[in-house]
Amino acid sequence: MNIDFLYSKFLETTKVSIDTRKSIKGSIFFCLKGPNYNGNQFAYEALKKGAKIVIIDEKQKTNEPQFILVENSLKCLQNLAIKHRESLKIPILAITGTNGKTSTKNLIYDVLNTKFKVIKTIGNFNNHIGLPLSILSIKKKYEFAVLEFGACKIGDISELCEIGKPNYGLITNIGRAHLGQFKNVENIIKTKTELWRYLIKKNGFIFINNEDKNLMKILSEKKTFSTYNKFINYGVKENTIEIHSTSPFLELKWKHELIRTKIVGDYNLMNIISSIAVGQFFKVNPKNIIKSLQQNSFNNNRSQLIKTTRNEIILDAYNANPSSMEVSINSFINIKSNMEKTLILGDMLELGKKSKSLHLELINFLKKNKIKNCMLVGSIFNKIDCTYLKFKNKESLEDYLLKNPVNKKIILIKGSRKMKLETLKELL
Repeated sequence: MNIDFLYSKFLETTKVSIDTRKSIKGSIFFCLKGPNYNGNQFAYEALKKGAKIVIIDEKQKTNEPQFILVENSLKCLQNLAIKHRESLKIPILAITGTNGKTSTKNLIYDVLNTKFKVIKTIGNFNNHIGLPLSILSIKKKYEFAVLEFGACKIGDISELCEIGKPNYGLITNIGRAHLGQFKNVENIIKTKTELWRYLIKKNGFIFINNEDKNLMKILSEKKTFSTYNKFINYGVKENTIEIHSTSPFLELKWKHELIRTKIVGDYNLMNIISSIAVGQFFKVNPKNIIKSLQQNSFNNNRSQLIKTTRNEIILDAYNANPSSMEVSINSFINIKSNMEKTLILGDMLELGKKSKSLHLELINFLKKNKIKNCMLVGSIFNKIDCTYLKFKNKESLEDYLLKNPVNKKIILIKGSRKMKLETLKELL
């Protein structure tokens, strides 16, 4: 397959697709394969729905002129994205890390968008399929791209770097997540710092959270990193930030200005500071940085404050791992409120063999912090002996809430994405 020919066709359409359930008219459709699906089965449907070209990696019953047979459709998609990236003469900032990737991406996007025409990763398009789609969505009008890089195993970030070719990089933090795949924190560090290694090789700039112990430790230990001179430190002291309040919205002082954000949780502080650091580096007007931070509010089940007729809810149910659970609970404890506090916590998934012990560790953390009102949801929590209310699944908790209404409480809801705990707000 001649990638130059395909790229010339892409420039005519500027649209690619991988799902026949969405609008695909006029697009280049890629028939991708996965563990539970084979996109080649939808090649003819893609034609019927108006795809201009259909990339297949399995021969079809008839040889339609719009079909292009390649060895591997995914590799073809990635190569097309690489070709497009090479044509773009704009800076790309790659963001990875254990927690806070999406929040940081959105904050940085909003700050930079006050000066540049910026595009960002849409939703969670941050893997070996999503990133090429994100790259191919970058039109010539854009001056900057902020892209999220996700990882589930060693080598993932290196692969994404070769596709996205970032000039700048930022690791939000290192924590305990996806331990079922990574096995240990050391492998997480190794994977995330693949971004550093790529940028060092390409003489790029690296923004570093100097309050993350894991990052600072490896920076000092590895000569490859410690001798590199294009690290840009950010942190509370580095950026002269003063915290004024976290009840529940973050208020902080910077440049002698009090910034009243609409963002819940002191665990979002470093995400905010990273956006300030990036904004300063790219010479965004400080007044515009402040204005952006004051206007920004999170949604999509991330650190959302929801006031119902009966309760106040802090909905942070997009994802959960041991690290994010602890910081969310600590932040919740520190919130000043006249209302009684209640926690609803769902299972933390993808933790592998350590799953039960890490859930037990979290329960001990709750006890240590003298948490009284807590409901634990899911099959993993349900197997652990403790005095907190436990429910095998979300449905059994919903039945309980219908019979035992919760009133005049401030409630933290947090759990892994597959638990879908955000629907509980309808009963609170």
